[in-house]
Amino acid sequence: MSGAPQLARDETTTEAGEEPPSMENRRLRVELEIERGGPCTMDYADGNIVDIDVRFDDGDCQCDIGVQKQTEDGEQTETKYFSSSICDHCPGIVFVKYGCIPRYLRIGDGSFVMETYVPDTETVSSIVSDVRERCNRVVVRSITSTERLEYPETCTIDVSALTPKQREAVHRAKQAGYYDPDTKVPLEELATEMSISKSALSQRLQRAEANVIRQLSCGCDCWNEER
Repeated sequence: MSGAPQLARDETTTEAGEEPPSMENRRLRVELEIERGGPCTMDYADGNIVDIDVRFDDGDCQCDIGVQKQTEDGEQTETKYFSSSICDHCPGIVFVKYGCIPRYLRIGDGSFVMETYVPDTETVSSIVSDVRERCNRVVVRSITSTERLEYPETCTIDVSALTPKQREAVHRAKQAGYYDPDTKVPLEELATEMSISKSALSQRLQRAEANVIRQLSCGCDCWNEER
């Protein structure tokens, strides 16, 4: 698979034969940058992926992938079908667990940019936490309200709500580039620099991130009250 192509269309579904969950009350659009923890069926698609339909059914991952290739007659797109068991590091199945449809916006070497629509920030926190257990890294690129896009999407975060250890962990992680999608900083390496265990650092970051996400939820509620 070459480069990191932008997908033209995505029709990711949950289980074969099921209707996608209703978008009613899904007031937040979430975009995640995910570094996978291992190989994926999509890696074997030779060419630029321009279209993808993923289904999870009885423990299997079934993909219809539109691949664009350069031929003597110009660019041509062909659809390839792949099927394999759902791997332990698949982030897509986590979205399904929470009744959300994962949409693959961009596919790179060992990484995905994915979006989904959720009802609240608690679901965002749960998805991020579960994906982090499966993958090497996950970064929340954006959380957007679908209810008031005409208003500025800003919210004040009170860092005093974090404990000193949580603030230190976030500060050190930010300085090291942990939250930079273009920088790969292993959590274990960061924990070593801070002289704490990987699990302890992961717990501090998760609690700090959950606190911030809850505050973002308050911002969304304020938008709704103004409405």
